[in-house]
Amino acid sequence: MPADIQTDSLIWILIAFILSGILIYGLSRRLFGLVSPAAAWGLIGLRIAAAAVALAVLSDPVSRMVLERTESPGLAVLVDTSASMGLEDGLGMRNEVLASVLSGDAMHALETRHRVHRYRFAEDLSPLPEDVIDSLSADGTGTDIGGAMSFLEGGSGAGRYSAAILVTDGNFTAGRDPLRVAEDLDMPVYTVGIGDTLGVRDIGVSHLTVNEVVYTGSNVPVEVGVRGRGYGSVRVPVTLREEGRVLRTEEFTLDGREEERTVVFHVVPETEGVHRYQVEVPELDGEITAENNRREFAIKVLKSGLRVLYIEGAPRADMGFLRRSMEKDANLEVTSILLRPDGLAFPEPMPASRADWFSYDLVILGSVNYERIRQWAPFLVAFVEERGGGMIAIGGPHSFEMGGYAGTPVGDLMPFGIAASARGLSEESFVPDLTADGRTHPITRLDDDPAESERRWLELPPLPGMNQVGRAKPGATVLARHPTWRTEDERTPVIAEHRYGQGRVLGIAAQGLWRWDLMMWGSGGTNAAYERFWNNAVRWITVREGSRRIRVASDKLQYRGGETIRFDGQVYDENYRPVEEAELTVAVRPAQDEAGTLQINLTATGQGFGRYAGRLQFLPAGAYSFEAAAALSGVPIGTDQGGFVVGEAGAEFERTRMNRELLVQLADMTGGGFYLPSDIDRMADDIELDEITVQETRTVSLWNHPGVLGLLVCLLAAEWFYRRYLGMV
Repeated sequence: MPADIQTDSLIWILIAFILSGILIYGLSRRLFGLVSPAAAWGLIGLRIAAAAVALAVLSDPVSRMVLERTESPGLAVLVDTSASMGLEDGLGMRNEVLASVLSGDAMHALETRHRVHRYRFAEDLSPLPEDVIDSLSADGTGTDIGGAMSFLEGGSGAGRYSAAILVTDGNFTAGRDPLRVAEDLDMPVYTVGIGDTLGVRDIGVSHLTVNEVVYTGSNVPVEVGVRGRGYGSVRVPVTLREEGRVLRTEEFTLDGREEERTVVFHVVPETEGVHRYQVEVPELDGEITAENNRREFAIKVLKSGLRVLYIEGAPRADMGFLRRSMEKDANLEVTSILLRPDGLAFPEPMPASRADWFSYDLVILGSVNYERIRQWAPFLVAFVEERGGGMIAIGGPHSFEMGGYAGTPVGDLMPFGIAASARGLSEESFVPDLTADGRTHPITRLDDDPAESERRWLELPPLPGMNQVGRAKPGATVLARHPTWRTEDERTPVIAEHRYGQGRVLGIAAQGLWRWDLMMWGSGGTNAAYERFWNNAVRWITVREGSRRIRVASDKLQYRGGETIRFDGQVYDENYRPVEEAELTVAVRPAQDEAGTLQINLTATGQGFGRYAGRLQFLPAGAYSFEAAAALSGVPIGTDQGGFVVGEAGAEFERTRMNRELLVQLADMTGGGFYLPSDIDRMADDIELDEITVQETRTVSLWNHPGVLGLLVCLLAAEWFYRRYLGMV
């Protein structure tokens, strides 16, 4: 057991030992006149030995002992318990097949050679007790295969397992793409496919695309995809309803080729508020499930027409691409103005009065020096703070710190700090890194499906550079950060938003977002992500909330079955200062059932600024309305209301076949193998893992070790007894 003593400490211990020895010898020289030289040296030796032990104890050395042992390799079994695993197909009930796999002889054989740990997963992962295998329920509302696999490397399972068995139908509906996770997985994954790949009979709504926010009088397209499997030529009616009232029915023929057919309806909402709709196809004989035959959705309808003022200091690509994107929207009236170096505006003058500025809904501030807009700064600040208008500021060579905005009224509007001195515009390409808020925020959500949205972000080309802005201001929400740059103790924000007075401000420190349009075409894609981003930004920043003192909204307008509904709230006093200790309740009721009201309390988030949050789970399918009420010390503050829709079917029933292709790919990428339940005995023979060597380090502090203290006592006692033997005591 080597002693762990620092080198510099050892030198001082040696010096102390030498000095102690000299001191003891000097004090003990008189012994040579009292006893024989041999006896004198014996006593001196005992005293020096006792001093050495005492010095060792006082130096507090640590003894480390490394032990090695071998043990059986760890094997993780990940079991899919999502709702699709409860279907019945041509091979029988999937959960029964699953139980037979887990309790069969092959699994028992693996347990004799390996340390087997079972886990079940749907949207989340948890241990699977052995006593529930025979009665295993398949009721999860989503399938996060990527999340379950990530547990093996980056979660609490990191380092514990040498291989994994994945038992699933392969249809993931949530989380990261399993193939991307497999790229970083350093262990073999053996996949067991549950379910039939042939003979499934099913018809259902496979996808639904509609704008979540529109304007009154808009002719809104509703694209409905219907997919049929296992049927011959059959006529299928597709019906669109609003609040139970039939709006239109379209029929088409499925010809048995299992292709998706698309029907496009159009609705024209005439009133503001949340409009709720249902689309459905009838249940046919012999369907594997009818859970996917109906989908509900909601549209938030705003007052028609938004006026946008776009200000730039010079023509540039960002301006051209953004103008073209906005001008495609008939509900946007875009006015673009260039502020020339000579102080003149082109092609028309700047708004001259407070009323002119207040007639707009959104101001986009491009790369323009502050000195050019100084005379209009009070109007711009009042537009955001008092009128409740929205502002979007975009990076560029004359934006933020490069444009002299530090310490100015317009600079104060920004969601991040601005340096007083320009540090230069970075021209280093980078890909923005979404934050946790950015993955779910309406502005940066490029698709309703979180996994698809993340995939689209990863496909975007790098941006050519950004302004070197400061850290996010208190209360701001950072949606994306630079992957490497740091501002003080955090990574530099690239996209951030916050509330300023009655309005909202979005800051984009990057420049060159036009690349997300043009370069996507060059790589074989489309500019859909670019247009979705700007459509989201314009709509979210300009939502008119008036001067309500309480604002509560659900994080989505439509949810899949089983999804968690999140409510976010803000409460202000009569002077529009945030209220931190309000009592904020939300009453949720089905649109057709006033008696079924549920009430939840929103609690303060702890972030300050009057923010509250709450969650609600396991609502049945249907349309819901909610009313929020806030009070402070029993005195009412105000109310707010809204609505949302919970879908009849979750994504679990959109794909009902076993996804054999994915499971084979996962096995091949990780060095494992793919097996059907009938091949499970072969899998048990194929999995041969080497024993692993485990090192354990034990440390012992010598200062309080009984043996060391006993040695010191023995030396002191021996010295005393020797002196007594010599007649000196």
